Amino acid sequence: MAGGVLLLVSGPGLAAQDQRTAVLNAELATSELSRDSGFADAALGRFHRDGILLWPGAPVVAGTSELKRLLAALPTDSLQLIWQPLGVELSRDSSLGVTWGVAVVSAGPGAPAPEVGSYIAAWRREGPRWTIGALVFAGLRRLPKPRLSGRIPLSKKAIEPRGASAPFAAADIAFARLAADSGAPVAFERWASPEAVTFGDRGLLTRGPKAIGRAVNFPATWRWHPVAAGAARSGDLGWTVGEATISGADGATHSKYLTIWTRGGDGAVRFLTDGGNGRPAAP
Repeated sequence: MAGGVLLLVSGPGLAAQDQRTAVLNAELATSELSRDSGFADAALGRFHRDGILLWPGAPVVAGTSELKRLLAALPTDSLQLIWQPLGVELSRDSSLGVTWGVAVVSAGPGAPAPEVGSYIAAWRREGPRWTIGALVFAGLRRLPKPRLSGRIPLSKKAIEPRGASAPFAAADIAFARLAADSGAPVAFERWASPEAVTFGDRGLLTRGPKAIGRAVNFPATWRWHPVAAGAARSGDLGWTVGEATISGADGATHSKYLTIWTRGGDGAVRFLTDGGNGRPAAP
């Protein structure tokens, strides 16, 4: 995956830069292991015990037990999944890092051209080790759909804002309320940070609040709620995972999402990036 542009956000000093490098090295090693040994080995070796995976076509998968069930349910094939960061952000205390970029699925010689999509990851640091707290892939239709047969709950319970992640969960809830009341374009533009980026087809970037609002300007009713959240101990960086339903003239689409949030010195919370994929409808 040559030719990617790495957008490093300036840090407060050498220690932060060292941790930023450590996050990127962990990302690279995980992607290489996925390429060489398969995504299952990469995920089991790198996910936090409470980590959340948003796999296309599956429910929200949380924790090691559910992750193992999902990986066991994925059909065996020759697909290769790799990814490369285009952006990285680190909390002030280096307890949380986030990356986002391009993901590629290929199927070996003689197969159709590789499919390009995107990913977002939230990384947790415990001592010197970085593990994945939440990960979403988007725009990759060739990823195999799991055959779960009820082995993972189709829906998770909505959360209330609590603890260190409370400002980010509260922002997500307010963001959803504005989308329901005033429409997605207004809400996405209002809640996007000036540096916000989202991904469209083939991993193409959309930058800035106005462009992000225009990207979701189509007739539909958006409703969502967070089911999990995490935050840096320093309180300046966090994430939410949730379940969404987008209803339009052609019916309802059920999805799930990972949103990365930043909190400024004035306390204002805005999203930095956001992405999602489909999920089964709960009964």
